[in-house]
Amino acid sequence: LGATPDPKALRVQGDMILAHLRLVRKGAAEVTVPDFEGTSERIVLDPALSPQSNAERFYDRAGRAERARARLPELIREAESRFAELSELLDRVQAGEASVDEIRQVLPESGASGRGTVGATGPALPYRPYWTSGGLEVRVGRGSKANDQLTFKHCAPNDIWLHARHSAGAHVVLRWTSAATPPARDLEEAANLAALHSKARTSGSVPVDWTRRKYVRKPRKAPAGSVQLDRARTLFVAPDPSLLDRLMDRKAES
Repeated sequence: LGATPDPKALRVQGDMILAHLRLVRKGAAEVTVPDFEGTSERIVLDPALSPQSNAERFYDRAGRAERARARLPELIREAESRFAELSELLDRVQAGEASVDEIRQVLPESGASGRGTVGATGPALPYRPYWTSGGLEVRVGRGSKANDQLTFKHCAPNDIWLHARHSAGAHVVLRWTSAATPPARDLEEAANLAALHSKARTSGSVPVDWTRRKYVRKPRKAPAGSVQLDRARTLFVAPDPSLLDRLMDRKAES
C-alpha cells in the first residue's frame, strides 16, 4: 500500500490550488502556496493545463489511487494463491508426480510455440483419475485453480470430497452417489491419495478430512483452492507411495 500515492494528500493539493487560484500563473510548472497548517507547500503543475484543470488532475489521481488501494488486497491474494499453486507443482515435479500436460496447464501461453493450457486433443482435465481396488474412480486435482474446477464443476453433490487437514495439497473426489458410506478400503485408498498429493506426504500419519461434496463451499473472494467445510469426518492414513502405481495400473486395466 505504501507504493501507491496517498489519495488524501492528492486531494489536499487540489484543494490548495483552488483555494489560491490567484497565485497560480497560467503555464507555470509549479507553485508554492500556503497550506492549511500555516506553512507553505510546493506543488508540481502541468504547464499545459489551466489552474482549475490542474486541480482536477489531482482529484482524478486521488480517485485512481483510492481504487488501486481497494484492489491491492485482492491482487495480493491472487499472487499468493499463484505462488502456492506453483510451489505445489514444483514439489510434485521434484517428486516425479507431475505430467507434462499438468505443467503446461499452469504456464502462461507462449507466443513462439502457440502452446498454452490447451493440448493437442483439447483442454486438459483439471484432475488426474485413479481407480480404487473396488473399481471406484478417484479424481485428484492438479493445482489450486484446478482444485476449484474439480470440486465445483467435475463432481456430484453426493461424491466424497477429501483433503489432507492443515496441509496444502490436492482436492480429491471419490465418485460415490449412494447415501451409504463408501467401502472402507476404497475410502482409505482415496484418503491415501489425498495424503500423497499434499505437503504432508512424507509424514508417518496424515489426518485427511472427508465429507460429501455438497458440504464444501467456496468463501467469497477466497484464494484459488481455498474452501470451507460445513461438516466433515477425519481419517488417519500412512502415505504409501506404492499406491500411486497400483491405482494407476488399475486405471490402465479398466
